[in-house]
Amino acid sequence: MTDIMRVLYEYVETERLPAYLPPREYQEVSQLTDRLSRRLRDLLPNDDWDTVTKYEDAAAELHTMELEAMFRAAFALAGELR
Repeated sequence: MTDIMRVLYEYVETERLPAYLPPREYQEVSQLTDRLSRRLRDLLPNDDWDTVTKYEDAAAELHTMELEAMFRAAFALAGELR
């Protein structure tokens, strides 16, 4: 991503994205993932928990890449529609 696209992406992520998230559903899913993560931590030995943590980190990184790609695609589409 170019510097300007990075600035725009960060602006959209912090200032605009929350308006597009369904508040109740988003809060429910967020709380569910927190509960499940705590439950896994309670159930798994430390070695296995480390593996789960690494998986969660990799999944979050993958999701971030997908969000950035979606932003770039939407940005390009907006330019084409002008």
